[in-house]
Amino acid sequence: MVPEKPKRIARIGAILTLLGSLVWVQWPIDLTKFNINAMILLVGSFVVWVSIELADSSGGSDANDNVMSEDVDKINSLLKLIDRNQFYILKYKEIQTYMEDDDYAGLLNLIAYRESDIFPFHNQKVQLLYEQVCTDVREFYSEFYGLYTSDGRGRSTWRPMGDPYVSEEIYKKVRGKIALLNNKASKLAQQWEELINVSRQELKGASKSVERYDMQVAQG
Repeated sequence: MVPEKPKRIARIGAILTLLGSLVWVQWPIDLTKFNINAMILLVGSFVVWVSIELADSSGGSDANDNVMSEDVDKINSLLKLIDRNQFYILKYKEIQTYMEDDDYAGLLNLIAYRESDIFPFHNQKVQLLYEQVCTDVREFYSEFYGLYTSDGRGRSTWRPMGDPYVSEEIYKKVRGKIALLNNKASKLAQQWEELINVSRQELKGASKSVERYDMQVAQG
């Protein structure tokens, strides 16, 4: 973009030239004393002024598109972290005694991305939703792996290693924690949908578009 100060000087110069040409043509205009050279200057000055205004308007539109397109690029990067398989697990898969070790790999990727993310979204609505999602993802992930550990065979479980049996009291406590985790996973899915939907709405005018995956996709 052209710096603001030179643009302002150019605009003022064009307007002064236009006014000067009007004076030269003669004000009020007297057609009996028509001056062709003054008229050429008048028309030329008017064209220059209009061109500057149009160029400035176009430059503003380009800048706005660049800003929104950057946000679109970032959202599309996030969609590769929380892909449709990760979204499906959050929204539909009940947390069971045994879970796959990579069931929440997408959440870990988002946590790592957030830690090194130094460029916020330009759109404030999208940024606030993104920050909340990241905060809740970190909380869920920490609580899940505070309860579950890998069994070394590609699965994670809350059961203690070497002794799969627990008392009824401990089992009830574990089931209560799992119920809370299931509620949080469902909430994360809703927050993720909201983030994507709001992003599509807020960034609708960009020359790029937010990518899609079927939010109702069935696994397999």
